[in-house]
Amino acid sequence: MSTKNKKKLSANARWGIAFLVEILILVVMVVVYLAVYFNKKYDKVQYHEINEEDLAINEGSNEAQKGYTTIALFGIDSRSNTDMEEGNRSDSIMIASINNDTKEVRIVSVYRDTLLEIEDGSGLTTKVNAAYAYGGPELAIQTLNSNLDLQITDFMTVNFLALTKAIDDLGGINVDITDGELAVINSGISEQINITGIYSDGVFTTGPQLLNGTQATAYSRIRSTDQGDITRTERQREVLSKMIAKAKTSDLSTINNIIDDVFPNVCTSISKDDMVNLAKSLMQYELGDTIGFPMAWSPVNHPTKGSILVPANLEANVSALHEFLFDTPGYTPTSQVQRISSVIENETGVGAQEITITPYVAEQ
Repeated sequence: MSTKNKKKLSANARWGIAFLVEILILVVMVVVYLAVYFNKKYDKVQYHEINEEDLAINEGSNEAQKGYTTIALFGIDSRSNTDMEEGNRSDSIMIASINNDTKEVRIVSVYRDTLLEIEDGSGLTTKVNAAYAYGGPELAIQTLNSNLDLQITDFMTVNFLALTKAIDDLGGINVDITDGELAVINSGISEQINITGIYSDGVFTTGPQLLNGTQATAYSRIRSTDQGDITRTERQREVLSKMIAKAKTSDLSTINNIIDDVFPNVCTSISKDDMVNLAKSLMQYELGDTIGFPMAWSPVNHPTKGSILVPANLEANVSALHEFLFDTPGYTPTSQVQRISSVIENETGVGAQEITITPYVAEQ
């Protein structure tokens, strides 16, 4: 190779290196900008740290859970975005289980009137939604872990203003309204307007239609049709699945609007770094089957606790729950769950029933 060609190659190489350095600097600048941008966004979230020793994880609980990230999701009807901890009953209770390998997300709705033992040392049983009111997210997580052999490590709480605004930002969701739902949805819409201050028209026809945030939130809270809270949780999971499907195809501007509207109405134990790690895999997540808990139950009108839903029985339901969430058929619950199961059965007289795992599949 001639000296002239060597000089030319050297000049090209220097230009190429300079170009790569410029690209690298640009990438670093973008990453730094996004980090600062996200930090400012995240600062709107109410961060609530949960200590590991406060999780009440049962010794010997299902080891298969180590391959999953399990998060408790609470929906509360607080009128304030600064009052999202104890003192509020959890209107909605969901458990989200993320398979760390496949990124499949399975969701379980825990019926709010389910009779469980509150993990406050009293040994008393009551409706599970009372745990959040008595001791905030800590006690709610402890109660779920202790009664269901779960290893929930984090929580996220939203009020219904967040749900309403997020659905509006997505441009609404499509829902098929039945005759029974039409008869009661407009009273729920009026209630939501009073809670959030966001006006909405009513719903006046049955059949498939696009619901705005206020209408869809009212729809998800209908409790007086079909099987009451059982069917209501199906509506909630339907709304959630349709929101996820729509969000995954939304542009960055829409996602930015959702973050701006939702973050101020969120209380969570998920740290900023963990939130970023979850967000990195956002587009890989796939919502799998959803189900309600307990899967076998009996309604009981208790003289002091009112209308309650009694697991039939807790031990068998927990075994089925772990089969659904973690693909572990034949799981034997811990002695703690067996003890609580006996307490509930002795108190109510409700024994074991046959359990069939029938996931609810919402239409997209």
